[in-house]
Amino acid sequence: MMVVMSEPAQPITLTIPPHVVAELPRLSAELNERMHELLERNTDGALSTIERRELDTLVRMAGFGQILELMATRQSAA
Repeated sequence: MMVVMSEPAQPITLTIPPHVVAELPRLSAELNERMHELLERNTDGALSTIERRELDTLVRMAGFGQILELMATRQSAA
């Protein structure tokens, strides 16, 4: 899936208190396991269309959580 923007995106600033970092969104153990299962099956070319969408969603969710955690870590180090 590709998102095309007609105008440049405007940056946003998030301020996350250090004590909140532990509460940032993360995939549950079950969702993380499911994502890895789908990744393995994807390597074998054995995913249905619905499973590919599920995998894409899980990867995006995991990436978003990592970005928030990185931002919070950098902010607390500054």
